[in-house]
Amino acid sequence: MTDRAFLLVNVFSRDFDGGNPLAVFTDGRGLDERRMLAVARQMNLSETVFLLPSDEADAELRIFTPAVELPFAGHPTLGAAQVLARLHGLGGTVRLKTRAGVIPVALDGMRATLTANAPTQRPAAFGRAEAAAIFTLAEADVAADPVWVDTGVEQLLIRLASRAAVLAARPVLPLFFRHCGDDPAHQLAYLWHEADGQATVRLFFADNGGLREDPGTGSAAANLGGWCRLNGVPLPLSWRLLQGEAITRPNHLFLDVDAAGTIRVGGDVVFVGQGSLGLPLDDARPA
Repeated sequence: MTDRAFLLVNVFSRDFDGGNPLAVFTDGRGLDERRMLAVARQMNLSETVFLLPSDEADAELRIFTPAVELPFAGHPTLGAAQVLARLHGLGGTVRLKTRAGVIPVALDGMRATLTANAPTQRPAAFGRAEAAAIFTLAEADVAADPVWVDTGVEQLLIRLASRAAVLAARPVLPLFFRHCGDDPAHQLAYLWHEADGQATVRLFFADNGGLREDPGTGSAAANLGGWCRLNGVPLPLSWRLLQGEAITRPNHLFLDVDAAGTIRVGGDVVFVGQGSLGLPLDDARPA
């Protein structure tokens, strides 16, 4: 056996019992995709990440859920940047190479803020009535047609008419699986409502034939910024996003879109633990 060290952080919180947990393996050299996925399944968190050397950035970042590798995700990028800064005494801006490109992350104390890619958008193949049925809501609770937005990873965004509607949403599994993505590994939906600069948001995603709710989703916050940029919301904007309330795991995200349309997503990162995972020697090949 060989030990692989990791740090455990909570992203989008300053508390031990808040935020979205993330395991950051500090040296992923010699691990192939199959073994990284096996480690992510063992950790059983929303995401587990691996740091690797890079000639293009401060490090390369590989991001895995227990089911698939992701090209980009927000809370892993922010958490990994803080870990990298802690390990190597970095400050200011940390640059991480992801499958969606090099992502810059600005660091200021506990706060980490990433700059997202420019957004694209396409319509969903269903309307407001179907969206309401998927989440056991009235059609009047759905405030805009569902759309797919992509600032690094594509996600389905559904704007609701009230905070109460977001918190009341109850997915109907057969309808969710029928409408919210063709690929079982990427079926998800992000519900949101904003008033006076504060947004209530929830993200549901498919997991082993059922659904899970994500505590805090930076990539979806970036896509929300993309939605605002592409759908006529006055810029600049600065919103606070509240996520995880329905599962008693509070997350606080910060979304800014400047007058030029640049999207930034930030949150606090707290270190909560460290450890190591023993892997068979035949999976610890030299880099």
